[in-house]
Amino acid sequence: MMSTSSFDSRARVCPRAMAAACCLVAIAAALVAGCQTSSTATDVTAASDVAKCQVTLGTPSAVEATGGTGTVSVTTQPECSWNASSTVNWISSVSPGTGQGTRDVEFRVAPNDGSAVREGDIVVNDSRVRVSQKAACQYSLAPASQTVGAGAGSGSINISAGSECSWTANSDSGWLTLAASVSGRGNGTVGFGVPANSGSERTATVTIGGQRAIVTQAAAGAPGPGPTPGCTYTITPASQDVSAVGGSGSFSVTTQSGCQWSASSTASWLSLSSGASGTGNGSVGFSVAINAGAARTGTITVAGRAFTVNQAAALNLPTCTYSVSPTDVKVGKDGGNKSIKVSTASGCTWTASSNTSWITITSGASGSGNGNVSISIAKNTSTIKRTGTITVAGQTVTVEEDR
Repeated sequence: MMSTSSFDSRARVCPRAMAAACCLVAIAAALVAGCQTSSTATDVTAASDVAKCQVTLGTPSAVEATGGTGTVSVTTQPECSWNASSTVNWISSVSPGTGQGTRDVEFRVAPNDGSAVREGDIVVNDSRVRVSQKAACQYSLAPASQTVGAGAGSGSINISAGSECSWTANSDSGWLTLAASVSGRGNGTVGFGVPANSGSERTATVTIGGQRAIVTQAAAGAPGPGPTPGCTYTITPASQDVSAVGGSGSFSVTTQSGCQWSASSTASWLSLSSGASGTGNGSVGFSVAINAGAARTGTITVAGRAFTVNQAAALNLPTCTYSVSPTDVKVGKDGGNKSIKVSTASGCTWTASSNTSWITITSGASGSGNGNVSISIAKNTSTIKRTGTITVAGQTVTVEEDR
């Protein structure tokens, strides 16, 4: 056992040694605490730098199918660096590939020969933006060629195209007049009208979306196109009753797209005013002269289908005299639209027809009593001054180019 004296002597020595040990422990604890504080500060600073260096990308405009260049705007802090690249091989030349701070990144897009829109990304650090490219527009026209009869008539051309593909129709001939809707987007139909052909067979070309449709009009006196084999035709209605004073009317022709037909009358007093031939669905307009005798029946035939016109016998018919105004129409070389007034008694019927290929009757091809005839004059692409005529209610109207 330790003696009391020995214990007391050690007790006097230990307080000094214990104090030194306590100091060492305190210093070690302080160093540990200091290191922990430094480590925590470093982690917060790193997280702050990541948040500060996030980039914002602008969305570029859609690129045309033909390809080209585009720009993406990169927005970030001045001291923040970044890398840019493309995720698809048709987006190339991303420049600059590296940068710092806010600036634009340019890129190049190859032509898209496909019929579908395509998309790819440009990646800048952890952000990405979508680049869209339009599809290549492909157009198809039906029918690619058609024949119309020698008489005044109308027809149509069907366009098949992607929903984003725009188109405009143009005719290379003054005698073939396009309808008002000559431009559009995606699928559509362009109608056209032709005046009576007083000469030899002639051909016009309608261009739509780089594709061409050929329209051939038969020579004067030649029959119109017969029904297309394999096609079915329906006319509605099948007949119409007309009073003794005459008048006008129309009926519809229903068939498949691309199916040709022509209309013809069996009676001299029953004439066609529009739709002498066509392709696909259409209509036929007709005019009935005054009946001075017994009741009579005439027929218009379309693709083997008969439309019957029954006209009542003569009654106390009015004495019909006609006047038109003006009888001399002036027009510039660019053509245009004009109107001619018809004056006559109530119940007196009349018709209007063009005697010139570049003049088209757009409305008022027939009527009863007072009325108006609208005409369209095609643009003159030659240097020769033109003069033509139309016949309105038996009167001759001269259309003269005024330069």
